[in-house]
Amino acid sequence: MDLGIDDINTNQIDITEDELGDNIPQEIRQEIIKNSGGKGNWINTKHRKFDSENKFISTETFDLEDESEGTKKAFALAGILFDILKNTRTLIIDEFDARLHPLISRAILELFNSNETNPNNAQLIVMSHDTNLLSPKLFRRDQIWFTEKDRYGATDLYSLVEYDISDDAAFENDYIKGRYGAIPYIGDLSQLINSDGEKKEKS
Repeated sequence: MDLGIDDINTNQIDITEDELGDNIPQEIRQEIIKNSGGKGNWINTKHRKFDSENKFISTETFDLEDESEGTKKAFALAGILFDILKNTRTLIIDEFDARLHPLISRAILELFNSNETNPNNAQLIVMSHDTNLLSPKLFRRDQIWFTEKDRYGATDLYSLVEYDISDDAAFENDYIKGRYGAIPYIGDLSQLINSDGEKKEKS
């Protein structure tokens, strides 16, 4: 995925519930400790270093935590995705496109759409705001679902198959134009700036 990582090293370490952090619910921390036997892996990545003439001079070692957020997310998803594909499971990911390049997001989805890499029909369900993924080359109409909130905050879930359109329609372009709904209503944001400026002048 062109992450710039040349190699990785892992070292086994002891882990406790406290080290997992308070942002993880206690019952999940306990489950992690139980399933891992209190052991974890500290991961280092290696990158090749080049001089001003692009000649290789050395290999630099980084903690995985020092990598970009996109690299860390791709690394975290890799094992889970291949486990899902291998063992024919279902995975649900919210904010799927966050921190991932659109081409990486697309490549992951194509793994699940391929009979070669997903012969047993493992399922991947993702929530995304990346309209680049709205393509008939990537999805059938029945694979695309939209969510739209009404004025009372209730969310409606509906499929693209409910619309009388061809299978090769320009899904992304039509969505941006509002043909399928499920787009935010954005007011005149400039009024907020003008209003703020007026208040400052009066004060």
